[in-house]
Amino acid sequence: MATRRKRWRCRSQRGASAVEFALVSPVLIVLVLGIIDFGLYINAASVVGNAAREGVRVASLGATSTEITTVVENAMSDLPGAALPATSIAPSCLTPAGTQCVSYANAAAGGTAIVKISYAHTWLTPLGLGNGATIVKSSEMRIE
Repeated sequence: MATRRKRWRCRSQRGASAVEFALVSPVLIVLVLGIIDFGLYINAASVVGNAAREGVRVASLGATSTEITTVVENAMSDLPGAALPATSIAPSCLTPAGTQCVSYANAAAGGTAIVKISYAHTWLTPLGLGNGATIVKSSEMRIE
């Protein structure tokens, strides 16, 4: 009689692990996808920051606006959608006195070159975070 009860108890517990797995697996999958998505966002922010730094380095050496844009686009070429209108690259400058230049073409030595980049990052997985995030990075350097 005791062996019958033992067998019955084992049979009634057989599907419990499958039910527990079905309840826990969506949470684990969302957690892993969130980690991947956040890692890609951090990578994109780093690439955009480096591109702004490379663009302002070229700008400080007297490059034109088109040359600055080309350098920044080349630095961001690994990012998805970097060449699309979702990315805005805005070179500007300050005069040696600290006032805003009329255009980047009349930047003077001793002033400050500024490159501001706006990149629209899209999330890989739809985890309720909206369509994406905008990464804005700016870099400044003295014009030589």
